[in-house]
Amino acid sequence: MRNISFHRLLMTVAGLLIITGYSACKKDEIRAVLQLPKAAPTLQSSATTLVLDSSQASQTAVTFSWAPVNYGYNADVTYTLQFDVPADSFHNPVNVTAGINKTSFSFTVADFNTLAIQSLGLPFGQSGTVLVRLASNVNQFNGNPSLVPTVYSDSLVLQVTPYQVVINYPSLWVPGDYQGWNPAAAPKVASVKANGIYEGYVYFPPGGTFQFKFTSAPDWSHINYGDGGNMTLDAAAGTASGNLSTDGGAGNLQVPGTGYYRLIANTGNLTWSATRTTWSVIGDATPGGWSTDTDMTFDPSTQTWSVTVNLVSSGSFKFRANHAWDINFGFDNGQLIYNGSNIPVPSDGKYLITLNLSVAGNYTFSMKKVN
Repeated sequence: MRNISFHRLLMTVAGLLIITGYSACKKDEIRAVLQLPKAAPTLQSSATTLVLDSSQASQTAVTFSWAPVNYGYNADVTYTLQFDVPADSFHNPVNVTAGINKTSFSFTVADFNTLAIQSLGLPFGQSGTVLVRLASNVNQFNGNPSLVPTVYSDSLVLQVTPYQVVINYPSLWVPGDYQGWNPAAAPKVASVKANGIYEGYVYFPPGGTFQFKFTSAPDWSHINYGDGGNMTLDAAAGTASGNLSTDGGAGNLQVPGTGYYRLIANTGNLTWSATRTTWSVIGDATPGGWSTDTDMTFDPSTQTWSVTVNLVSSGSFKFRANHAWDINFGFDNGQLIYNGSNIPVPSDGKYLITLNLSVAGNYTFSMKKVN
């Protein structure tokens, strides 16, 4: 009986080995089927010219579609849309994951506008060229990336005109000799809370008298605010302040010299102030951490501040003026606001960061990966 049982045991083990070997061969055979597709995916777009309109923010701006990529068996394929500008040519694209086994992806007008301005750095109100392609990846059975290389579609060329999200707050105009005393063409300061306190940024270039006034309309026919007395100028600190007068014959207001000034006018208590500012980024996403600013450079032709800097995604950053926390910007609910939350970084890399404070109360920034 023992001999018979032992013989049966041997037969059972042998059978198991055969089954296991067959099963292993089947797995090897399945893995062998996974192969580089013979044809690259073809990406299609519902539109190639996009003039984005804020009044249609919640509507669909564009839909991208494609046929499933064939890897030789029914694989789970992850599709990613990659966006870039021609100058960068997909060296550091903006990646938008479409999903697993998806064959289309749509953007609302608001979402595509945000991508165009904040991620790609397109100027609002102007047509810019955007490249888009589809990246296809398949994972192994264990979820690890496949050894099969990423497959890319040919790129599509889009012409995109983004818009700036502008809220028309109550405003004062700031004409001065720096711009020919023309209220209609002057920058504005805005009262975001509609409480009679107006705030905004004005660049006073070299030369001239650095004199200006506030006007309640883009002309001289309505209330204009001039010097009401007690005006003080501090050239070293880059500050000025004083009282306002609604007398049309009152003297001009003045800043100490050239620079980019934050102007505040309070029409309730008739006071005003000016603070010269330079801007920087700071935070544990930046090379200097939270202790050392990375300075930005002002461009008078675009009225923007910018810097190219290496950032890490494990940290965040903020914008601040004059290497101090008195005036700083963070980001909350899609808006750049004073004393807002830290700004996250999507991925490690070198970024061109641009800060635009030229439209009072409607402050924006963009961050675009560069080589």
